[in-house]
Amino acid sequence: MNKLFILLILAIVACSPKVVTFSNSDVERASAKFPGSTLATLTEGHNLCKKYCVSCHPYTAPSARNEAKWNKILPKMVVNVNKKAHKQVINSLQEASILAYLVTMTNAQKK
Repeated sequence: MNKLFILLILAIVACSPKVVTFSNSDVERASAKFPGSTLATLTEGHNLCKKYCVSCHPYTAPSARNEAKWNKILPKMVVNVNKKAHKQVINSLQEASILAYLVTMTNAQKK
């Protein structure tokens, strides 16, 4: 019975959504490249990626692309998401948050 309970708890923990936390150095890197970026900017960018990017393809880690590729690909993806929804679901400020998140975390993961 105890083993079953432990397995159940482990399964719940393993399947629960992962909480992403950003460090002060993440925020500093973001604000250096994207002036005015804050913890809220990175959090929003991450949340928007999790919400909209997966509507077309599996989640792609920021480290899967470099900054130049994200700058080229992201605007096309935003157009596709908005087109698929038949309305604007990602505006330019949200797109900027997504880009700040992707570029900042791409650079973080390569260090």
